[in-house]
Amino acid sequence: MLQQLPAAHLRAEAANSLYYEAQCRTRDPVYGCVGIISSLHQQLHSVESQLAKTKAEIAVLDSLAQQPAQIQYNEVEASFNNFSPEQDKAAAQKNHSTIISSPFM
Repeated sequence: MLQQLPAAHLRAEAANSLYYEAQCRTRDPVYGCVGIISSLHQQLHSVESQLAKTKAEIAVLDSLAQQPAQIQYNEVEASFNNFSPEQDKAAAQKNHSTIISSPFM
């Protein structure tokens, strides 16, 4: 089987692979290296799930960090818009009279 490979370095890699597979088969006669591959796939899936969960938590924390600034902006804007029409007129008249009676004009 090794003689059918075209290059010497490929034969060496194939021999190492066959040796590794034989060692795995002696440790785990039922699954051999397939058991190791399956275990690695499970670990990979677990880590990918943890990564997705962490990214979701970061997104939630980012949105919560931006919310107070948005709430604070909305509160300031709302405080400017809470004047009744009478208060608006009084404030406008006060500003107008202040400008007219200014000693610098």
